[in-house]
Amino acid sequence: MTKWNKNKKFFIIFVGFILVSLAFLISYNLRNNHNESIKYALLIGGGLCELDNFNTFYKNIEYVANSLKQLGYNDNNVKILFYGGKSSNYPLIEEDATRSNVIAELMFYERIIDPNDSLLIFRSGHGMIELVDAKYGILSNSRIVSENIIPNIIGTVSVMSFPDGPLSYLEFQEFLGRIKARQIIVILSQCYSGQFVEITTQLANTVVVSETEEVGIAFTTNRTVKIWNHEVWPFVKCIFDGFLLGGCCESKQSVLTAFEYMLSCNPNVNGLPLKADRPLLRETPQIKYGKGLTKGAVYID
Repeated sequence: MTKWNKNKKFFIIFVGFILVSLAFLISYNLRNNHNESIKYALLIGGGLCELDNFNTFYKNIEYVANSLKQLGYNDNNVKILFYGGKSSNYPLIEEDATRSNVIAELMFYERIIDPNDSLLIFRSGHGMIELVDAKYGILSNSRIVSENIIPNIIGTVSVMSFPDGPLSYLEFQEFLGRIKARQIIVILSQCYSGQFVEITTQLANTVVVSETEEVGIAFTTNRTVKIWNHEVWPFVKCIFDGFLLGGCCESKQSVLTAFEYMLSCNPNVNGLPLKADRPLLRETPQIKYGKGLTKGAVYID
């Protein structure tokens, strides 16, 4: 073998060694980065048509987004859906809040989230209890009338209401069940949201906080109680204020601590201190944990 061939062989082996080493380092770094805990959040808001009062829904979303930023969430990992999509009036919005877009986001999280990560889902919008028909599935009253359907009712189901149709708590549960996060925190500011807490009986890594019981109306602007001084709804403001009690550099607050703070929150209503959970929320909020989570040991992290 000539000297040239020996040098060529040595060079090829050397380059191969370098490439294998680089591949190992890249793989190692990617694996380490992948193992870092990432905090994801999905914020969903808005009504069903242009006649809805979007401003209050948007103020809730805006307050939650700002709170999450103070809690260390990266803007790149917070997705915001709102009726109508991005506009000059709603600059934080990324996409329209539709049933199809919500499902698409949940399927996206299924692909990217690993057991080290956490996911927070917040919703400020409409909820309803719909009829379940043996043949047609979920039926709204408007569909029964418009399609002249004679229903064979087999039950009822709580749903998130969207312009392109309802998303039931059972469907929502199915999509959440595919997400392999360390923990999933769901906070619902909507009417008739109580049945969503039943998700925790099936998903061990999930905690659900609902503003109402199964039958109950969430805080609205059309109410007989005294005027709330804040544009943000009391359930929303008080529970996220509860999370912020620890601040960015102090000890963090658990979901239970924030929930308890919300129940005892004394907002100023026309200058009078009144408990937010009774005269303003109307119904008792609920919190339930998946069997794999320890009550009081789940943090918004």
